[in-house]
Amino acid sequence: MVRLLYFLAYSLFFIFALLFFVPKVSLYHYAEKELQKQKLVFSNEEAIDRPFALTLRDIDVSYDSIESAKVENAEIELFVFFNHIGIENIELSDMAASFLPLKIENLDIKYTLLNPLKVFATSKGEFGEASATVNILDKNVSVLLVPSDLMKKKYSKTLRNLKKNAEGGYEYAKTF
Repeated sequence: MVRLLYFLAYSLFFIFALLFFVPKVSLYHYAEKELQKQKLVFSNEEAIDRPFALTLRDIDVSYDSIESAKVENAEIELFVFFNHIGIENIELSDMAASFLPLKIENLDIKYTLLNPLKVFATSKGEFGEASATVNILDKNVSVLLVPSDLMKKKYSKTLRNLKKNAEGGYEYAKTF
């Protein structure tokens, strides 16, 4: 029994030491190169390596050479059993102004090994509040949007493309 406790203690210590000392900025740059293959480019960002997280500031996001968004702050926390990406103050490109409001206050993305086939996301912004689930196995995305008054008044054409549910929210489902 004592050996088992020592084994568990050393294993936990090893995992926490690995998370603490892993070169998170280098891993980020590798991920950035892989995303460039998908035409998604992050630029002008400042990467700050913290003990158990990576902080990115002032990110310009481009897709297929089109400037798409500016992000003020992103925090990436990668733990073995629970991973979290928190993004704050997103401003979308002016090209999206005819479809939806441009400011997003926050976006939280969570993934856990307890539910390994799903990724969960929640967001709040001028558009209202949204929650999304990505099912990796079934390859589908489902989004529930609770629109703000601004979204209902100025962007009613966008809401018409979504399915209204009984609670007054709007649903979107897509297979990829």
